[in-house]
Amino acid sequence: MRNPEIWLFIFVLGLLGLNWPFLEIFHISVAKYLIVFWFFYIVLVAFAVFAMRRQRLAQKNRTKNLS
Repeated sequence: MRNPEIWLFIFVLGLLGLNWPFLEIFHISVAKYLIVFWFFYIVLVAFAVFAMRRQRLAQKNRTKNLS
């Protein structure tokens, strides 16, 4: 998860999700779509941050145990 590709993927997903032609695919109100999209987008970003933090802590513990 340290790779910048995950952040690039999240960024592109945000751009695509908020693009007007993509909004027209769903025939629900735009307000409902934006609320749901932002909720899942924030959850995705939080998952990426927590995964990076967990990986960093595991790596720190490994180097601490080697010392």
